[in-house]
Amino acid sequence: MSSLPSAEKIGRAWRMHRDGDNQGALRLFEEVLAASPDSVDAHYGMGLAYKARGDMSAAAASFGQALSVTEQALSAVRVTSHAEGQHGANDLETNFDDRYMMLTRMLKQRINDVGGVLS
Repeated sequence: MSSLPSAEKIGRAWRMHRDGDNQGALRLFEEVLAASPDSVDAHYGMGLAYKARGDMSAAAASFGQALSVTEQALSAVRVTSHAEGQHGANDLETNFDDRYMMLTRMLKQRINDVGGVLS
């Protein structure tokens, strides 16, 4: 296991994926997930690497994990926003909910792209 910080491992894994070394990318993403199981970036990157290898089932599972983490984060942001007096669907004081709403839409599209089923 590499001693690089997670952010550096993710960056290196993304470069490996872009260069076509999807097996190496998967290895680094797995290292990140061993230390940070809720890393949306690592789950998403794994989905892309699996998709590039033609393993649509594993890609859908990885995108599904990223979606689950993202939906949990969005729910937590909404609870916090409500507690702070924001009662609408979008907290205009921050961009956290915007990020998670965008990620949710993107991940659902990725799951659809690889033939996965949304629950």
